[in-house]
Parts: sequence; C-alpha cells; structure tokens
Amino acid sequence: MVYTASVSGPNPLEFSDPASVSESALASFHPLVFLYFMLSFYIVPYPLYQFVAKKYNWETNPKTMARHWSDTMLGFSYGVILFIFGNYTRAFSWITVVAFYPCLFGYALIAELPYTKTSLPNIKSWPKGMWVVFLIALGLILAFAGVHIYFATQLTMPFVVYYVCGLLIPGFFLTVAVLIIKEVNNNWIRTKYHTWRQSRATKSDSTIDESVTPNTVTKSEEQQDPSSPITIHNPYPGTLSLHIHHWQIFYVLAYFTRYKIFFFFF
Repeated sequence: MVYTASVSGPNPLEFSDPASVSESALASFHPLVFLYFMLSFYIVPYPLYQFVAKKYNWETNPKTMARHWSDTMLGFSYGVILFIFGNYTRAFSWITVVAFYPCLFGYALIAELPYTKTSLPNIKSWPKGMWVVFLIALGLILAFAGVHIYFATQLTMPFVVYYVCGLLIPGFFLTVAVLIIKEVNNNWIRTKYHTWRQSRATKSDSTIDESVTPNTVTKSEEQQDPSSPITIHNPYPGTLSLHIHHWQIFYVLAYFTRYKIFFFFF
C-alpha cells in the first residue's frame, strides 16, 4: 500500500501517521495529506469547474469576488472538518481523486438536462425524466451504502454500531430544520405553548366554578369558549421551505466513505 505521506523522526505535534491510523479511528490529521486533499477537491476543481461551465454555458450562480472569497472560506471550513472526522489522513488515495473528477463533471452534464432543472421543493411537479434520474441515483447511493456497511462489519466490533448510528447526526440537524420551518410558517411553538397555558387556566377555573350556581355566570363569561381556536401573533415576516442541496447530501455521505479496504479490489 502506497501512502501520500508518512511520519518519521520527531513528531512533537503528534500528527497522525497515515500508515498506522486505523480505519475505525474517529479522527486523524496530517498537514501534508490535508494539503493534497484540499488541492484535489477544492483549490483545483473550483476554478476549473467555473472555467468549463462558462465555456459551455452551463447554469451557474453569478458571483462577485467577495462571494468567491466567502465560498472559499466556507470550503476550507467544511473541508477541514470533513478531513479530520472523515479520517481522510487514512482514506485519501489516488482512487478517491480519479473518481472525483468524472463524477463532478458527469453530475454537471446531468444537471444540464432539460428535465433535471428543478429542485426538491418542486417534487410534486417533477417530470418523469427527473424521477428516473432520482430513482437511479437513489439506488446507487443505497447500493454503495450497503457495501460500506459491509466494510464496517469487517472491522472490530462495535465499530459498525457507531458507524450506522452516525447517521443520527445529520438526521438530528434535518429534524431541527423541519421544526424551524414549521415554527416560522405556522407559529407552531407559540401556539402550542399558549394552548397549554389556556388548558391549564381552564382546568383551574373549572375547580372554582364548581361552587358557583349557573345563574351567577356573567355575559362576558358566556362569550368565552375554551374550545375556540387560538390565534397568536406571528412575529416572522416570511415563510421558509426545505431545500437540501446536492452538495450537502454528498458532503454528509463523504464522512462514511473512509475505507481503504475497497482499494484492495483494484
């Protein structure tokens, strides 16, 4: 096995050694491998993709220099987190790089098809071609997920348990996003809270009213209907919708493709 870097001699900063890092390690870091990682997956492909997209008139978002710089800072932020916790000190390989570029431009060509120019919020109006692409992509992702879970079972137990349970992390953030959307669009939390307060107030009033005869009920009390719907002021000026970007999906999946076991098949 050929590694992109090694640790020999004094190592006062205790950088991870690619040759000795376990595939089940939670985190690892080696600065030279990180440099190769960012060169391969951001520093080179980002301007390359912009150049090719402009040449062939592919759909891209217009960006100012400030926006390019902001995206670069975000790219390095996302990259360092992925590199450390995706264990890419160990997993980074020439196969990873060779597989990346055809996938990058292959996806761009698919995204330029007329029936794929849509997004997740418009799922109810997707054309048939988009559904075919989506189902094929979903099948491939599930197939690779099964292969990687099999690889996880080959490592020391209970690594596969931690590996599968790692999906709970993006699931948690997705759940929080859905709850935030529900709160902003429907004033959900405030309405639930005020409904709970009203129900408690109604129960406490009922205990007091037991000693009051029906003839003593006032007209204002007759107009109050505890079962009537509560309308709470919504302080949010707009509405939100869930739009999961493709890069976010594959960014999450990149944390789980951490095995050099796969490379022995080549």
